[in-house]
Amino acid sequence: MDLLTHSILPFVAILLGLVTIHEAGHYVTAKMFGVKVLEAGVGFPPRIAGFRWRDTDYTINLLPLGAFVRLLGEEDPSDPQSLAAQPKWKRTVIIGAGAAMNLVAAIALFTAGLMIPHTISAGGAEIISVAPGSPAATAGLQSGDQILKVNGRTTESVQDASYLIRLYQGSTIDFAVKRKDPRTGSEIVTTSAYARWNPQPHTDACGVKQKEGPTGITIGTSFGQAVPRTQAETAALFDQSKQDVAAYNKQVAAGSPATCYAGGDFGFRGLNAAQCSALEPDAQAQAQALKQELFSQTDSACVVFTPPPGFAAYTRNVHEPIWKALPHGVRMSGESVIMIRNQLWTLVRGFAGKSPITGPVGIAQVTGEVVNNAGWLTLIQLAASISMSLALINVMPIPMVDGGRLVFILIEFLRRGKRVAPEKEALVHLIGFAAMLLGFAVVTYFDIVRIIGGDSLLR
Repeated sequence: MDLLTHSILPFVAILLGLVTIHEAGHYVTAKMFGVKVLEAGVGFPPRIAGFRWRDTDYTINLLPLGAFVRLLGEEDPSDPQSLAAQPKWKRTVIIGAGAAMNLVAAIALFTAGLMIPHTISAGGAEIISVAPGSPAATAGLQSGDQILKVNGRTTESVQDASYLIRLYQGSTIDFAVKRKDPRTGSEIVTTSAYARWNPQPHTDACGVKQKEGPTGITIGTSFGQAVPRTQAETAALFDQSKQDVAAYNKQVAAGSPATCYAGGDFGFRGLNAAQCSALEPDAQAQAQALKQELFSQTDSACVVFTPPPGFAAYTRNVHEPIWKALPHGVRMSGESVIMIRNQLWTLVRGFAGKSPITGPVGIAQVTGEVVNNAGWLTLIQLAASISMSLALINVMPIPMVDGGRLVFILIEFLRRGKRVAPEKEALVHLIGFAAMLLGFAVVTYFDIVRIIGGDSLLR
């Protein structure tokens, strides 16, 4: 049931709403300029229901993955009411109106999300570790430093710091950190570190390769409080800890010090013979089984699971008035484009990391994870980001999408009004459509493989 209510239905609602808004831009501007709208449909055929009004068919269709507007003569200018018969500037407005509507929708959604009261993390951002030889190490950043500002922007949480580092990836970032000082109690240190496009993994003391972020720091929460764990949470942590140790055991070369992977980092503690014998029979059997399964090289008689205390970052409730939320929403819309560009750039250059390219299956997965991990309100920001992605994709010079059609108008302008033959333009868009279907199939395949493998786009 969670799959339906937390993933499929919210995803369908977001996609249907955003694509309908996009198509409404084409519909309204076409009507304004006297272009005949043959059909305006919600969902994709086959048709379920519909009616005709003022020479336009309005339909509801079976596949709820979007919407469409079918205009008369998109490539054929023989009819004066056709799209192709209109002056270049009118065609540009009609074709570009879809992306413009998605841009407006993104700004409106980001703004609404900021105006609605919501809870944010206020647990601070502390550097947990610095990779040897990384830009952060060269800049003098240290474990225990509390990140106060990134490029002059205040950070209140791990999410803030991580977001800003990814936003400014490919440039030198100014850090302001609070560092403990034995004489004065603390001091403010400013330094700069380059955020690399291609972070290289480093090898830890056990000989295991560890991933690095752009600057080479691992960030954790500074401020919070201990919270009791439920039985289910403890069991889940136990299973994850076992997987972590098993992964280490598989990677660590034979003969490596047992302390590398039998320590407290995984929530396990070794006991001597007397301590083992004092355990209840069931607990003793499990402790001995853990030693045989995961910690065969340790000198301890048995190993017990000792989960670290639960920890919850401090939070605070916030909301912004519209005169602050609107410019903030505009900025977030622009930054979402930069984030997409950065992710695509790392992909194009072949650097390690997860591809930002995903299809409906992947977006549905992300939708469910967002709802489960961060609540329903976060869907507003997800919808805003998807809307910006739709706007960006539709202005790209790709055949079949709006940007591809705008390219033909530009060619016509450069050729001083001489148009590309309608049949040739239609062929280009047909080839583009076929390529998009192929790309959709490939992306969907990898989305399904990732889900079956238990991976996530958010981790």
